[in-house]
Amino acid sequence: MSIKSLIGGLGIGLALVLQPVTGSARDGDQIADLFDIFEPSDEQAIGKQQHGRILQQYGGEYKKEGLNEYVLDIVLRIVAVTEKRNEPWNVTVLNSPMVNAFALPGGYVYVTRGLLAMANNEAEVAGVLAHEVGHVIARHGVERQSRATGMGLLGAIAGILTQSADVARLGQTVGGLFLADYSRDQEYEADSLGVKYLGLAGYPREAMADFLLRLEAHSKYSAKLAGKEGSSGQYDFFATHPQTEDRVDRARALAKQQADELQRSYGTKRYLENIDQMLFGDDIREGVIRGRDFLHPDLRLTFKAPKGFQLINSTRAVFAKDRSGNQMIFDMDPRGLQGLSPGQYMSRMWLSKVKHAPPQSILVGGAQGARTHFIVSNNNRKTYITAVVVNFGYEKVARFIYKSRTRTQELEDRYAESYFSFRPLGYEEASKIKPVGLEIRTARSGEDLEDLMDGMVEAKYPEDLFLLLNPAFKNREIKSGQKYKLPVIMDNAD
Repeated sequence: MSIKSLIGGLGIGLALVLQPVTGSARDGDQIADLFDIFEPSDEQAIGKQQHGRILQQYGGEYKKEGLNEYVLDIVLRIVAVTEKRNEPWNVTVLNSPMVNAFALPGGYVYVTRGLLAMANNEAEVAGVLAHEVGHVIARHGVERQSRATGMGLLGAIAGILTQSADVARLGQTVGGLFLADYSRDQEYEADSLGVKYLGLAGYPREAMADFLLRLEAHSKYSAKLAGKEGSSGQYDFFATHPQTEDRVDRARALAKQQADELQRSYGTKRYLENIDQMLFGDDIREGVIRGRDFLHPDLRLTFKAPKGFQLINSTRAVFAKDRSGNQMIFDMDPRGLQGLSPGQYMSRMWLSKVKHAPPQSILVGGAQGARTHFIVSNNNRKTYITAVVVNFGYEKVARFIYKSRTRTQELEDRYAESYFSFRPLGYEEASKIKPVGLEIRTARSGEDLEDLMDGMVEAKYPEDLFLLLNPAFKNREIKSGQKYKLPVIMDNAD
């Protein structure tokens, strides 16, 4: 969540979503209809229209000297061997730690810096980008994107506060853009096209399967962080690109079928040179996540997610979700209380179109606040909402929404611990939050894994993270001159 988005009207998005929540299923469907805004026939217009909104959802474009041009060159090298070589292509590196890549109709291709950090070489990145080019050329996204991309404009907020069937079907990830998930057959076709394009572009065709394995490893690591060790779950890339047990085997088989005698380079050295000093993890300008804690050094605030919740940050808001589907949204209204008490602000401004219980005055760390509850009913299903506002001062209002299928004292206690944890972040505490960069280092003779990890940023599972980034060291065999990626604190990161 950024200062820019706050000043630009961060608070408005939540209010817009709350307006239709009056209890009928049709209200949710009307929100879905608002985003059915373009015809599938105009593919270029789809991508152009949604591009700015995707940048907003994913933290904007990430720019690093040489890197953006490098990624563009990879895509153009792939596109050059397709029938769409003469059409315009727009390639963007997104400023997000999420591990994802996707494409919109009309040749708009996106890859996050989080995905770039996971890749071992240029060929692996080419593999995932060739897959996305395959989706565009096969026109997989045209019909589904017509509604799904529009839903993404309000991110998880629409999915949380409406119970529309469209929202439920499209909402595969909390905090990420709500892109439609592809079918199994579409994934197979995109994999097949991707392997074909890789080979024609001069890359090793095996790189497609290699990176699918990298994505699986990342899913397992993410699951472990979320307390779900042993299950890969649906994280990032696989949230919109369904994984199946045989995708890796099929990709390897396709590569073998098309094998030839040409010498093909993985481009490892060139790749590592281009990602050296790349920002890694959270962009501190958007706030950082440390376990259950969200800290924003620029906005000077911090709070905890409820126990058992996993935090996900975005430009417009902060989200969290637990294994039972209970969800939290945090945002701020830059308009402030406008002379009202917190309870009056809640009833007259934020929740003016929602029937809710009379707000109860509360104190959060000495700051005035208010809390209320209401129920959203759709198709005889009830969703319980707890809403909280806190006067943050500086003409800003902090706002929390907690959503659950049941209302229990245990849940309310978890929610209360969360919003009562909200507090200003002191200058000294904020100044200690530093950006993390991905530094490319060279192994020396006689070093062991502990030596390689020296200087690595603090992590919950440091060895797991290091081996996720550097799978070549899993066997503990270290050769002098080997390059490796190390996340380190940086005074200045691009």
